[in-house]
Amino acid sequence: MMQQSLISYECINAIGNSLNLDEMLRDVISTFIRQTGASGGQFVSQGVNGKSIVTIGETFTIPNLINNIDSYEIIVLAERGFVLDIPMIEEHFLFLFKSDENLDTLGNMFSNFRTKLINSIDACRMAEQCSEMTLSLTKEINKNKINEEIMISQSRMAVMGEMISMIAHQWRQPITIIGMLINNTILDVELGEIDNEKILEDLTSMDEQVHYLSKTIDDFRHFFRPNKLLQNIKVSDVSRELLNMIGKNLESNKISFSFEGDLNDEFYSYKNELLQVFLNILSNSRDAFLEKNIEFPQIIFTTNVKKDEILFSIQDNAGGISKDIIDQVFDLYFTTKSKEIGTGLGLYMSQIIIEKHLHGSIKVASDSNKTVFYIKIPNIDNAGVNHVY
Repeated sequence: MMQQSLISYECINAIGNSLNLDEMLRDVISTFIRQTGASGGQFVSQGVNGKSIVTIGETFTIPNLINNIDSYEIIVLAERGFVLDIPMIEEHFLFLFKSDENLDTLGNMFSNFRTKLINSIDACRMAEQCSEMTLSLTKEINKNKINEEIMISQSRMAVMGEMISMIAHQWRQPITIIGMLINNTILDVELGEIDNEKILEDLTSMDEQVHYLSKTIDDFRHFFRPNKLLQNIKVSDVSRELLNMIGKNLESNKISFSFEGDLNDEFYSYKNELLQVFLNILSNSRDAFLEKNIEFPQIIFTTNVKKDEILFSIQDNAGGISKDIIDQVFDLYFTTKSKEIGTGLGLYMSQIIIEKHLHGSIKVASDSNKTVFYIKIPNIDNAGVNHVY
């Protein structure tokens, strides 16, 4: 029992530590091999001629693989031993053992990690796509002057790197909670103080955290689906989604983030497009705080919903924008950041979205202490639908 708990604990800790797929898979496979005494491990694609993506330890021929397995399969290899096969939708973890002792126990245990592994693999692939798309965006900008609609899509891809960082912040606390609960359970087992009611309570809490991790991925995935239909939006939904996406990031940098206005107000617009604008501004504020090392950093997000229009303001005390450049902040490719983190697209695209697609206005005012972005959009209903894209 103690050995199984240790294996589970070590494997869970190995999942999600890296957003590089190869590195994450190697951590999981090497941890399982080290803890179980397996001769080798692989992560492979589907099919009879399955391709090995990651291989660690002793190599072995990939057997015929079946995808519709509920949990795991034990495959006998002539003169080599036994292969424990745990499918991940259309891919498989394979481990080679010299004997079949305890393989059912290990198969059941590893299968319990399936949801978390699939979510982590998806997150790693999202990060890889982000890197590829950002590189593609950079090359395209250097080659051609692209039209506005393509630039909107590309700018959204450019912020995917920011999204991945935000996901990492969102995951840190639930992963810590899960690890703590597992440690407490292991300690109870070691001391012989097993309380079935407490174990059930801890398992329920861990299950809630796993669902939270999965929901976080869904929230960010939905963000990148462009809105094609007008939506009835609650101010509370805007505040909640902004907190879900960037709240932990701001909190970890000790930046106060507060909302003013009636959270029960509702209006009609295109939520994801608005969120993209808000995230651009909030990310710029965060970067300014980090650059200038402000002692008590604060961001105030204000909403005022009227019958015919909605007013937003985002204010920070990050030291203001110089008078010499404030008239250029919405210019294409203008940025005060280094080339590694700044593309000069964020505020330019924010202006395009607000003024040309939402038929509103965006302005900025600043002094030596604070900067305020003012955004105004019409409060239209379904009779006045103006499709984006």
